Amino acid sequence: MRILRQEIYYPLLVLVTLSLMLWQLLGMNHYLHVPVNQSLKVSTLNDDINGGKSLATLTINQDNAHLNCQTAQSATFPFCSMLIPLSQQPDQYPDLRKFHSIVLDMVVHNPQRDTILVYLLNSEQNATPAESAIGQTRANLQTINPSSGRSEYTLAMNRFYVPSWWIFSKPYGIDTNAKMDQVKYLQIATGDSYQLKNVDIKLYSFTFIGKWIAAKDLYLGLLFIWITSIIGHSIFLTLSLRKKYLSSKIKAAELDRINNFLSIERDKFESMAKTDPLTKVFNRAGLSSVLSELISQFSTLSQPASLVMFDIDLFKRINDTYGHDEGDKVLINLTALVSSKIREQDVLARWGGEEFVVVCRNTDITGAAIFAEHLRASIEHELLSRLCSVTCSFGVAQLHSANVDTWFKRADEALYRAKSQGRNQVEQG
Repeated sequence: MRILRQEIYYPLLVLVTLSLMLWQLLGMNHYLHVPVNQSLKVSTLNDDINGGKSLATLTINQDNAHLNCQTAQSATFPFCSMLIPLSQQPDQYPDLRKFHSIVLDMVVHNPQRDTILVYLLNSEQNATPAESAIGQTRANLQTINPSSGRSEYTLAMNRFYVPSWWIFSKPYGIDTNAKMDQVKYLQIATGDSYQLKNVDIKLYSFTFIGKWIAAKDLYLGLLFIWITSIIGHSIFLTLSLRKKYLSSKIKAAELDRINNFLSIERDKFESMAKTDPLTKVFNRAGLSSVLSELISQFSTLSQPASLVMFDIDLFKRINDTYGHDEGDKVLINLTALVSSKIREQDVLARWGGEEFVVVCRNTDITGAAIFAEHLRASIEHELLSRLCSVTCSFGVAQLHSANVDTWFKRADEALYRAKSQGRNQVEQG
């Protein structure tokens, strides 16, 4: 089952909460209506249980129970009452705590001013001998000031209290609060007056009114739902965030791997872009950064630098006579030889075709010329090809200004003079 999204679930929960609270306040009424007729086992209870002599006459009609009470003077409190059982099953009594009021439909005729006592007798574990007539019960009492004629009397359930006579019949420390969890009987009794009287009471019906869900239970249930929802959502959110974190961590690791790969590939391509693929030495692009550094050092520190430019004599003839593969071998062998002769601070680059340059740092024209002569002799005496002899012509020039083009032009002109004067020699520019 798909979980409702947060933007739908919580507004819906708020709506349900408010609807239930409003329904509980304005509706949700629960009625337990009991008509009094011959099907009820109504009985009488009067002061004869205490030695009194009052006379109670009970008549059960089709639509009411009629109690006539003639009280008599005695040593005890004179009273008569009718007992209406609220359950036909022994030890199964209704829980009236969810009801907030009881409505009594009855007629009271009493020539004298008196009250009517309404009891709700709740089942108890411990009973005194005086209670044996009505079983083990707790008396919950409320008083009515009756009016003439047939009337409905509404009594709030939370206004019932335990009378003092019941409290005094119990040992000290007993709970004296009203209880309504197992109500056995509704008792309608004559009132508080000690005067002798002849009273008629007709009870037509009684109705308990309450809510299907008590306010306290509803609010506790809603609170539980909200707390459970918040905790559940927090757990779900935590697990979602953890899942996202682990997913992002995996993605981050994958991105790092890709970035490392791309970095390696970038370095590889940068190296390929700056390196001659045949001889594996710098090409023009690779040499540009070296030249920029030299110009900066020359401009700020006046550090000397010289350029040795050389190319292979009659290289076209080698390619034409022995093939380009042999020409490539000559180029590879030549760069290997020159690389072994230059200093670590010097830089060798293939300038184009069979033409090369060596940038000599911290070197003046004299030192560069000596180095070029050494290279020339080494190349002449080295076996760079098994098919032919190889020589090179050299042009040397020292850096005099920040103009690189001028510097290379002087070296190139010196190289041209070396070639025009017979090749295999060194000229300075």
